[in-house]
Amino acid sequence: MKRKAARKAPANQGATQRIVGEGLPAIVIAGRANAGKSTLFNRIARGYRAITSAIPGTTRDLNFVRTSHGGRDFMLIDSGGLELGGRERMNERIVGEAMAAIGAADAVVYLLDGRAGLGPADQEALTLVRETGCPLIVAINKLDRPEDEARASEYHAVGAERLHFISAAHGRGIGALLDDAVSRLAPPKGLAPAAPDLKIALVGRPNVGKSSLLNRLCGFERAIVDETPGTTRDPVDVRLSARGREVLLIDTAGIRRPTRVGGELEHHSVGRSIETMRRADVVLLVIDATEGITDQDVRLARLAEASGRALVIVCNKWDAAAKLGRKVPAFVRDTHERYPFLEYAAIVFTSALTGDGVKEIIPAATRAGDCWRETYQTSQLNRILKQAGAAMDPPMVDRRRLNLMYVTQVASAPPRLRFFTNVESGIPAHYVRFLESKFRKSLNLVGSPLWLEFIRTGRSWAQGAPPTRPPESAARKPRRPART
Repeated sequence: MKRKAARKAPANQGATQRIVGEGLPAIVIAGRANAGKSTLFNRIARGYRAITSAIPGTTRDLNFVRTSHGGRDFMLIDSGGLELGGRERMNERIVGEAMAAIGAADAVVYLLDGRAGLGPADQEALTLVRETGCPLIVAINKLDRPEDEARASEYHAVGAERLHFISAAHGRGIGALLDDAVSRLAPPKGLAPAAPDLKIALVGRPNVGKSSLLNRLCGFERAIVDETPGTTRDPVDVRLSARGREVLLIDTAGIRRPTRVGGELEHHSVGRSIETMRRADVVLLVIDATEGITDQDVRLARLAEASGRALVIVCNKWDAAAKLGRKVPAFVRDTHERYPFLEYAAIVFTSALTGDGVKEIIPAATRAGDCWRETYQTSQLNRILKQAGAAMDPPMVDRRRLNLMYVTQVASAPPRLRFFTNVESGIPAHYVRFLESKFRKSLNLVGSPLWLEFIRTGRSWAQGAPPTRPPESAARKPRRPART
């Protein structure tokens, strides 16, 4: 069936490009605000991915997730409420994104609130969806018990071939709904796209330009941008192909200090952002260069470090900062002097407004991600250890000279080095920093944490002879040296 052109709504090519780029058939969940779309999305996606709330208009950006039913893979898309003629400033953009997604999808599930009754606004929005020509499935939500269907008879007036009576919150009727939706999809063509090999999270305070940078990196408007802080609520993700790498970019809600977080939606948004950061491989910490690195930026950087994530600092709005007389060398020097733990992070200077420096973000992130996953030969590590010993004498610890006998890598993502020594505690912090700096420079390690641990052993051996790796229990309780 040939589709009709949708009624004029704000064009949004981002949704179309994203759906086509995924290479999977797409099913959009649409409907007016507070019909339960995000609850249904989470139910089908088998996880709580989209923020749900009784507050109308909670969802603003499109949510994408790959899922399957009956052995069929597809993209599921949660859209914002179709509130035609709404008074909220960004309402027109939300409707435009939803309609663009419907126009590019293979099927649309239109959700109605079974408790609110059928009104003129429901009919108007449903008519708009029908005009796209997208295969339509109508579902009446919030009917938790079979006897509730009797009061939903008025919904037959919408003229759908079949009505699905469901409860997204309790899972009632979801299987039959998905059977119907999947049957509308075209037969599969070829293999589904592989999972991305690098997940990158855009993190930062509200209104520092994260969504604007995401749109710049994508080449189209994937996220709604507005001067009002807190515009982004759910994580917004998009796949990119960069230099032969499949990259997943995730824009998160702005994270303010806990004492300034207010309201149910912001608490949910901040919690989801922190969870997303911990699941990413690389964190892009976006800061406002006109303000410099704030205390909250430092908290987020420490959270990324403690979570073992690779880190790239993106100094956005550098065009405005340059007009204030800021210089790149001075900014980097001041950052490292004030916050020495940030020396491992790569720093990129950008302007989402002009596009300057944006092309440097993905290469910096992929390099940090590669360093984060890197593994090193033990012989190489011990050559560096020998050089470190020649460059600085090991300190005295409890009236004994520290003896670093051997080093090996025991984990990656991030790299973790285990040093076998004659002591395992009380090693001066300055010497630990020296070792980290020496290994970072020699390994050309940028953007990734480097974790060092020291294990006491009761034996000594010739330089370069590998020890038997002790079990974890032995690491905690070293064996006594054998009597000679």
